[in-house]
Amino acid sequence: MAAARKVESFWSEPIGKVDLQRVAVVPSGTAIIDAVKEMKYNQIGCVLVENAQRELIGILSNGDLMHEFVGSTLPGDTTVDVIMTQNPFTGSPELTVKEALEIFHSNPFRHMPILNAGKVDGILSIRGLMTFISEHLPLEVMNLPPDSSLIASRASGE
Repeated sequence: MAAARKVESFWSEPIGKVDLQRVAVVPSGTAIIDAVKEMKYNQIGCVLVENAQRELIGILSNGDLMHEFVGSTLPGDTTVDVIMTQNPFTGSPELTVKEALEIFHSNPFRHMPILNAGKVDGILSIRGLMTFISEHLPLEVMNLPPDSSLIASRASGE
């Protein structure tokens, strides 16, 4: 019964308990090539873009780079503003694990800035969220095959 309670309770945990990615920020007008260097240096999949007032105006992700830059005729000194996702979807630390999973499931992005009182706390990634979820599911659930008809009738080695 305790395992069932644990499974039920983690879905309502605030994402503030999930390990957020560190934030890398570039100002509007930054060259794409410089933003890519920032991403590589920080070993992260996106950078946030802020205006002169330090307000979040966009996010540049690996996906943006692959879809809009790689293979295009845009030069490396093109600014991030040209290909970034403007006004990205954001969450708050009070967002629950279940709500965050539903947001990622319903949208095409993999990174969501988490804002607290208008300031960025970190970036929630779908990978970080799935890691948190997997750490809270019972081992029996994690070892289930994707097709329920493949469940063994007895434990291996019996």
